[in-house]
Amino acid sequence: MYQYIWDTETGGLLLTSEISKFSKEPRPVYFRELDILGFGVHWSYPRDDNAPIMWAEANNYIYRGRRIASTKGGSLYTRPELVIIEENPEPNGAPLVPVDVQKMCRRNADLMETLVQETIQKIYNTYMKYRDRIDVFYVAFSGGKDSVVTLDLVQRALPHDQFKVVFGNTDMEFSTTIDLISDIKQKCERQDIDFYIAEAPFSSEESWRTFGPPARKIRWCCTVHKTAPVVNKLCEIFEFKKLKAMMLTGVRGDESAARSEYDDLSIGKKLSGQYSFHPILDWSSTEVYLYIYQNGLLLNDAYKLGFGRVGCIMCPNSSEKHEFIKQQ
Repeated sequence: MYQYIWDTETGGLLLTSEISKFSKEPRPVYFRELDILGFGVHWSYPRDDNAPIMWAEANNYIYRGRRIASTKGGSLYTRPELVIIEENPEPNGAPLVPVDVQKMCRRNADLMETLVQETIQKIYNTYMKYRDRIDVFYVAFSGGKDSVVTLDLVQRALPHDQFKVVFGNTDMEFSTTIDLISDIKQKCERQDIDFYIAEAPFSSEESWRTFGPPARKIRWCCTVHKTAPVVNKLCEIFEFKKLKAMMLTGVRGDESAARSEYDDLSIGKKLSGQYSFHPILDWSSTEVYLYIYQNGLLLNDAYKLGFGRVGCIMCPNSSEKHEFIKQQ
């Protein structure tokens, strides 16, 4: 939503009051990604997961506001080429300094609070407007950063007995996603929030034999192993043959050109008769990460390995660079 600039003092990002028309979707870079890509040959840095070392915009690596490296290419068995742009990011070859996350969060607190309160109010207003028309409100939880933020905002906006959380396990998930789901499920139980796991009655291996591997134009995986099982699970819970549901998602417009055309709320776009509501549609990745850091939320470890998005481990939309990282 807001534009951002690099904060050289904290090594982080600083939101401005200007509304962004387009975001480069920056993401934090942790030591494990640097190790995988070979940065350790050139520079030293602390091997600590508590804070990122730098940021990335696409294949460009930004340290203290300066582009110091980039990557090119890569494939399933070939490491991406690492292009060093700045040989000594720190004087005299000193170790790289992690981002001061706490100070970064303090510097962004006012604008983030405005954005968060507006989003919470939007969630509450939508619930009040549609609660008499809807059988169930549920958070479609994927295990990615955006769904983590959406779930936290929803649980702040609504009574905990007025919505459900459903994870559609495709049987093709990252192991890090399964680990996070276990932690989130336990957290929801402590907060008296119903958390369900929906699965197809057959394995992904059987689907591969029937349909062939998922492709960019024919992504049967989402429909067969996520959307349909989630709806069936809800129908099973409520014993309804036809269910009027409102799905609250972590969809954001900056993720893709197609998603940038989405409306906050739609009916029947995803599934006939089902409402889809995207509370953080206007948020950028900058704001998502800031919210996670400010509130101490869980972050899927796949992001710390270098993934910008977390879906199925064999997603046909995955880049060649990510295919290499998966093998490590």
